[in-house]
Amino acid sequence: MTIFRETDRPLTDDEIGDWLRDLRGKPYSIESGFDVTSVFRARLGVADTFYFAGVNVENPDHRVSTHGEEGAIAAMVVALGRKAELVEGWVMGAPRGLARGTDNPLGNVEVSCCGKCRQQIANFASEDVVIHSVALNGSASTTTMGRYLPDQFSFRQFRPAAAEDDATPPPAPTAAEIEQRLIRTGSAPTSAEIFDWLRSLESANAASGTSDAVVLKLTDGTLVAGVKIEEAAFQDVNAIQCAAAIANAAFGRITVTEMWSFSHGYPGAPDDSFATPQLSALQTLLEFAQNPDMPIHLFNKAGEQRDTTLTDAARQALTPG
Repeated sequence: MTIFRETDRPLTDDEIGDWLRDLRGKPYSIESGFDVTSVFRARLGVADTFYFAGVNVENPDHRVSTHGEEGAIAAMVVALGRKAELVEGWVMGAPRGLARGTDNPLGNVEVSCCGKCRQQIANFASEDVVIHSVALNGSASTTTMGRYLPDQFSFRQFRPAAAEDDATPPPAPTAAEIEQRLIRTGSAPTSAEIFDWLRSLESANAASGTSDAVVLKLTDGTLVAGVKIEEAAFQDVNAIQCAAAIANAAFGRITVTEMWSFSHGYPGAPDDSFATPQLSALQTLLEFAQNPDMPIHLFNKAGEQRDTTLTDAARQALTPG
């Protein structure tokens, strides 16, 4: 799988660099033309050789774009849940079309994570976590999160009780289980099987306590999952952004033909209610939708399904109350 690897040893810098370069061409860099690829090593409990990759996914509404680092975080949270930790990271950025060995000066730039991504990383990383900035041509520089973002603000300050709740992680899943959480291919699952998939996923939701999960269906029938990832400065990644980031990193430019959504935990919402995705999330979906009337299936907590379309869901999201 291009976005996930589990190893019995840490990957070498050369192996990571090759992976970052192999991901080039996958980013959806429609406006900038600048491909950012990222790899993070993650820990769950004592297991710390899970690697997740991400790419930047741009949107005409710039605020709902996701960066390469956020894409890797998206894959990590879907795969390992909200108790996962980042323990090392690598990022590469250069204009699309350049290859290693280019004489373009931008092939030697060791790009730095932007402020938004530093804040996202801090949500899952301690101050001593090492981040490597890797140039397309191979040079690299290294820093730590403590130097990247001094006096970090995260849920450890915002919601310390939630951080304590996350102190005991569950057993680490197998590689096969991780792949099944992220992406599924083959025979089409039933609605009940998709609902079971959705409710097995954990949102990173220390701020609100609410959970959102989606599954996107691509043109070849591949299914890709995503969850909401909250962040202490409210630079959140919604569930559709998360799934789109994972899908683009895995396959390059995608087209979505169908979506299933499950939300729960919202105050005052009865178990039989159906939550429509927020308009900002639907904006992300619109960029990749096969057509504006593509089907959307909403589940309630009881597992019942209500069917709508992207167009009607957008109208519903605009309706007060």
